[in-house]
Amino acid sequence: MSNEPEFEIKHADTTFYLRILHAERKTYGGGYRGEKATEEICGRVQISTDPQWKADTDLGFVKVRGRKYAIEHIQKRTVEGESRLTRSGIFSNWDYEPGYLGGYRNDRGGQVDYSAKAWDSLKEIERDVLDQFEKENPDWQTTSIRQLFEYERDHLLSKAERKRKDAHEAERLAATWQARLDELAA
Repeated sequence: MSNEPEFEIKHADTTFYLRILHAERKTYGGGYRGEKATEEICGRVQISTDPQWKADTDLGFVKVRGRKYAIEHIQKRTVEGESRLTRSGIFSNWDYEPGYLGGYRNDRGGQVDYSAKAWDSLKEIERDVLDQFEKENPDWQTTSIRQLFEYERDHLLSKAERKRKDAHEAERLAATWQARLDELAA
């Protein structure tokens, strides 16, 4: 995966950088009672105010109440019909993955507290940018899902290749033991 931003979206005086990530796949059910498993696949996108994905206000920021803030999240699109109700009473189709270094950061690099007034404003700005991204790139989820499928395929092909190499090595060693058996019988 390239570290370069794939998309730029302007919002007010800020440039937001986005890139499509491979989708997230979850399965539910399908347990011991013979239930059929349900698969859920959600497209994912990374959003940041700086092009290096560091949540650094020196590299890019959005202003809220006169202060600089950085945004860096991985967001996933909720499954159709499963919007989330935000603290401000707005339904959102986006759900963020908690991150260690990203999130909402103030100009001193500190994490913005969930109870801070700026948190809701930052969340709303981020949601607006993501909605704009989705309008401008309606096939982005297909790209995200394709990346997931390619990753899974490549992982299994790599695993199969390792097993073929292991099998070849085992056959070679078995042949040396057979040669020793043949030598012993002669």
